[in-house]
Amino acid sequence: MKTHKNQSQILEEKIIHLEKERSENLEELKIQLNYTYEELKPSRLILRAFNDINEEPQVKRHFFESLISITGGYLSKKIWVGNSNSKFKNLFGYVVQYVTTKLISGNLRS
Repeated sequence: MKTHKNQSQILEEKIIHLEKERSENLEELKIQLNYTYEELKPSRLILRAFNDINEEPQVKRHFFESLISITGGYLSKKIWVGNSNSKFKNLFGYVVQYVTTKLISGNLRS
């Protein structure tokens, strides 16, 4: 009978230990979930993106090159075509925009 009581006591101790471990793991999981939630907020993502741009000069240079190329293409489309309801003119405008963007991008990187 003694071994039966001893085994029951050991089993209860293990159950208590596992419940404590489960509780600790649950608290760690809640902390990690809260941290992940805070890190994935849009404002935090935008802030990190700007920090990356400021810290890496190469990223900053490529960002501004792309911005200049896209803006130049858009402006050339507006100058050549303007606002039009014609499908042909709109298609021609997109071609002009694409070619101008590629030309500006190629000249900036050379």
